[in-house]
Amino acid sequence: MDALQEHATELAPRLSSQAKVVGKEGTVKRYDESTAPDPTFTVFPHTEEDVVETVRYCREKDLKCFAQSGGHNWRVKNHNSIDVVICMRGLNHVSIDESEQTVTFGGGIIVKELIDAVTEKKFEVTTGLCNTVGVVGAVLYGGMGRYVGKYGLGIDNLVYVNLVDSYGNIHRNVNGNTHPDLWWAIRGAGASFGIVTKATMKIYPQSKNGLSWTCTLIFTNPSRETIEKAFRAIDATHFGETMCILFSFAFIPPMGYPSLVVALWFYGPASQAERAWELVLDPSLQPNFKQAAILPADRLNDGNDAGCVTGFRRPGAAMGIERLDIAAFYEIWDLWLEFGQNEGTETSVVLVERFSKKKSLEVSDEETAFSHLHRGIVYEVSIAPGYRDKRLDGKAQDFTNRARDILIEKCSDPGKIRSYPAGAGFHEPIESIFGGEERVQKLLAIKQKWDPENYWGALFDLL
Repeated sequence: MDALQEHATELAPRLSSQAKVVGKEGTVKRYDESTAPDPTFTVFPHTEEDVVETVRYCREKDLKCFAQSGGHNWRVKNHNSIDVVICMRGLNHVSIDESEQTVTFGGGIIVKELIDAVTEKKFEVTTGLCNTVGVVGAVLYGGMGRYVGKYGLGIDNLVYVNLVDSYGNIHRNVNGNTHPDLWWAIRGAGASFGIVTKATMKIYPQSKNGLSWTCTLIFTNPSRETIEKAFRAIDATHFGETMCILFSFAFIPPMGYPSLVVALWFYGPASQAERAWELVLDPSLQPNFKQAAILPADRLNDGNDAGCVTGFRRPGAAMGIERLDIAAFYEIWDLWLEFGQNEGTETSVVLVERFSKKKSLEVSDEETAFSHLHRGIVYEVSIAPGYRDKRLDGKAQDFTNRARDILIEKCSDPGKIRSYPAGAGFHEPIESIFGGEERVQKLLAIKQKWDPENYWGALFDLL
């Protein structure tokens, strides 16, 4: 009997009838395959109790396990030591309490499933911008998205969670009253403290019938003058609570032309949107392509699906910056073009996002592990090389590192490195993720209490 058969024979009877234990053929693709685990087996739980039993079994057998839903966290730090992946996708139930204005969902739900459920009931919820991202993972590391300006971050809208700790014990209804230290830590450091099997979040009645204005502008083979004009227009725009923007360097199919892609969003009618975005919509910018539309809430993320595909190698980095330094982004454009000359790198992008942060900043810096270091950031930047040939790993990492260094040197305040938790690199100083030595020491103390062996060390070493 081989190892897989032995584990399956022992574990399966402890699980519900709908749970599955599979071998290599069941390994789930991740957004960044360059650090994906290569597990002995994968478990697909169907209930919270299945997660509990799987963790307990792994501890009994001295196996390292790792939970994922959408699989979009970039860097799995200890990927080479992971024996078992727990794919949470079977825990994707949703229930809505309209009177309390909350939604409760399983730890495996993805953004599209949550949006569809709340939209059907004429509500809206703070989620990310990619349909296939796991909600729990995105929310616990901050939770940025279109509605941040109106309702704050995802972590600020959490009501409580159920969490399985490193010993396989489940803690139900974890919140600020029942487990104040754990509640502070998981809202920002998330999976470093356990597996969330269920969560409840606030939801809000739709306004404007849930309809939003969107507009995509594409500048193909843009000149430096065009990039500068577009960036200056973006930077000079006042970002109200009903606005957000995504702009990127991307190779546009089918010809793969290097392009600047600008995606605008406004929660309201076209007439108001055009006034709010008038600087970016200035006809003198002369985009090669422009398309505006009014979309319902359940269609807002559809345009981002192509950029969220799993199965590529993406040793990237995500960080916050203070300003759009034009010279810095010229350098990054050149680095991106250089890396894009390698065969099979056409999915590589440099993505910049901006949201209104006023609502987020209303939350005290002492309330969550997600500090004001990130809450007040002006722009979020993701450097995301994309390819399948692992022989390009070195070049990709060099591209990421050089772009990161430019952002720190030219677009950040002196001494401030703001690495977004879900996209921090392997060697990123922990202080640049959580906001200073005092906050790190607080996390370390909580970690010693809840996970003294650092069993949950896949994303950060907090020991």
